[in-house]
Amino acid sequence: MAPSFSLSLLLSFMLTILLICPTHAQKNVQVSEKVLYDICHNHADHSFCLKALKSDPSASLPDLVGLTNISINLADVAANKTLELIASLKSNTSDTVLASQYESCRVFYGNIVDIIEDAKKAWKAGDYETVFVKAGGILTYNVDCSDALTFAEASSLQEANKEVYNCFTTLLRVSKRLTKDS
Repeated sequence: MAPSFSLSLLLSFMLTILLICPTHAQKNVQVSEKVLYDICHNHADHSFCLKALKSDPSASLPDLVGLTNISINLADVAANKTLELIASLKSNTSDTVLASQYESCRVFYGNIVDIIEDAKKAWKAGDYETVFVKAGGILTYNVDCSDALTFAEASSLQEANKEVYNCFTTLLRVSKRLTKDS
């Protein structure tokens, strides 16, 4: 085979692969500060979003897939810490109405933790649309917990719940951008 024909065949093959799989090329490109701004600019807590997305010290600016993983992990940690807080608060109150509100939140957060596991599996499988859908579903349970709390004594849980809300809003915005760019 002539070298020019081999080179031509190789270039044609590579071009075909790039045309067939353009989404993989976009997903794996390092995000810029502008992309971070676009993701976070309408977030309820813009600075939280930016800080969260830049929180992985091993990568200055990862790609969208990496940002989604960072967001999932941050949300997972925040949700599990909140679940632990709920258990502690519930065991330390003698107010039956407040204990009932904590129990409602415990159930909601149990669902949140289960859905996070589903989102992790979807992320590993490259199913970013499912990650986006799961993040949206989690926000519903988070808001339900917030709505269930009516006592001032629940303020520490309200703060933790707000942090979880910010984490999942960040995950929702990153996964939306990832599915948009796919």
